[in-house]
Amino acid sequence: MDDYRKRNINLPELLFKLPGITKDLPKILTALYYNYTVNPNTEISIGEIFNKTVRKYPDRPCIFYHRTTYTYQDFNEWVNRLANHFISLGIKKGDVIAVMLENRPEILAVSMAMAKIGSIAALINTAQRQQTLVHSFKLVKPKMILIGTEFSEPFLQIKSELEIANKNIGWVIHSGFKTPVKTGIQMFDIFSETFSAAEPKINERIHSKDAFLYIYTSGTTGLPKASIISHGRWIKGYSAFGLTSFRLTPEDILYVPLPFFHATAMIVCWSSVVAGGASMVIKNKFSVSEFWKDIAFYQATAFGYVGEMCKYLLNAPEQTLEKKSTLKKMIGNGLRPDIWVKFKARFGVEQVAEFYASSEGNIAFFNVFNLDGTMGFSITNYAIVEYDLEKGEPVRNKRGFMKEVPAKGTGLLLGEINDRYPFDGYTEKGKTEGSIFRNVLKKGDAYFNTNDLVRDMGFGHTQFVDRLGDTFRWKGENVSTLEVEGIINQFQGILESVVYGVLVPENSGRAGMALLILEDNLKQLNLEKFYTLLSKELPTYAIPLFLRIGKETQTTNTFKHQKHALKTEGYNINFKEERIYVLQHKKYIPLTAELKKQIDAGKVKF
Repeated sequence: MDDYRKRNINLPELLFKLPGITKDLPKILTALYYNYTVNPNTEISIGEIFNKTVRKYPDRPCIFYHRTTYTYQDFNEWVNRLANHFISLGIKKGDVIAVMLENRPEILAVSMAMAKIGSIAALINTAQRQQTLVHSFKLVKPKMILIGTEFSEPFLQIKSELEIANKNIGWVIHSGFKTPVKTGIQMFDIFSETFSAAEPKINERIHSKDAFLYIYTSGTTGLPKASIISHGRWIKGYSAFGLTSFRLTPEDILYVPLPFFHATAMIVCWSSVVAGGASMVIKNKFSVSEFWKDIAFYQATAFGYVGEMCKYLLNAPEQTLEKKSTLKKMIGNGLRPDIWVKFKARFGVEQVAEFYASSEGNIAFFNVFNLDGTMGFSITNYAIVEYDLEKGEPVRNKRGFMKEVPAKGTGLLLGEINDRYPFDGYTEKGKTEGSIFRNVLKKGDAYFNTNDLVRDMGFGHTQFVDRLGDTFRWKGENVSTLEVEGIINQFQGILESVVYGVLVPENSGRAGMALLILEDNLKQLNLEKFYTLLSKELPTYAIPLFLRIGKETQTTNTFKHQKHALKTEGYNINFKEERIYVLQHKKYIPLTAELKKQIDAGKVKF
């Protein structure tokens, strides 16, 4: 089998794929129209785009959730009632409502209702707890907070730290969880049956540059940043994914087990469904044991993925249902090149619409031609520049400009910032500027720093290689090393910690590893209490799988930890006077030579 980790794109295979997209040429031309006519000041909104689909397919199924079906007309009327409800509460353009709900239609209805009136939904990551959760609420200064009763416990633990009156907080009922009593917080009428289903009337115009969502991403300060998703960003996703690369039809049913507080579900999957007049299955969370049963029940033809999900499905024993599956298409990112073809062959998948994008970035790649092993190509201007891993910075020449890598080379991906592809940035302006490189290839230019290494594959196509900086990816989630270090350093007896991601065979992304420097008088760490702290303060995916108990850390002249060397050493057990532990069954145990051998062979599950 070909090694897709190092393959390049050639002209014959590109030409061979061209006929496959000609039947969808009208969609692609529409996408090009939006791409080249919509600028930040264009008067356009997501509500306007959605209404076009509703008028075209009013009676087609829009959303499936458990045993409930909403047609496009049903869902639009719900959205309109909610929008009119929000208007009656004084919510106006630019106001923020923080929303903490699990995957269910309510999160989509709220965000779409707010899009129609120009207000902003801040989608809280439901895995956040304690001070991280407090930070996320305060960061966006919400006028109102909506909390699902499924998250009443973590919310009530931090409510006293939020500067918002009870009257501006509402419980959103979940049938599986009781509504908390004696909290001073009222139920919010999420279905808004007493309000008009007519289109909401607003006094202010909505433009492409106006914010639609705040989606949280790992921050360089160790706490999440709220990235701004504008109406224009969503519409560009609608064009790039829905009309150009994925091209769903009204007969397609897209199964989405991804969290809707992330951009892949809310922007990529949802916009693709709207663009095609297709249907979407909202799944609470991904489950290997339920996956093929769900595909069969809904007769799903497509699915939204992250790479880890594909690995889990491929590692699971064969099932009868997978052999006669209706699943033919998939869209997502992080599908490992070494399992790409195996996955398609086993499950009969015909199209993999792999893409590259980030919540905050201004650049995206999409696999229009359905080529194996690539994240596709981009119509935006970008540069792949040489990067010094030891110094942790791009290479600049004597004139101070960066150096682009040669053909088929690997380097840091940068997205050019211009009028057509602006960088919307974050709610904190200082964080926005910190993600911009200036005077990159010529004086006066500006580029968004993706913090990702990619490889040029030829003919405008690229392949993802690795993630740089203080963030690594594990279980389909971005983990802020500084956030984890901040929690670890709270534990008594730990003088300092360095958190980084290490490669583990048979796993995509990088597993968390922490180098712990103990106080001089401490001979042994209470690992049971240490794990209790981590499990209380961090989501599961952010808890380090490996611990390295050391004596000192190496730093650069500017006192930055030399994480590159630590990443390279990984979970080696041959360090002098140092101990290595691995997390197994919620306990840290010593890493032995035999256990390391099993991990290296891919026999240990994480």
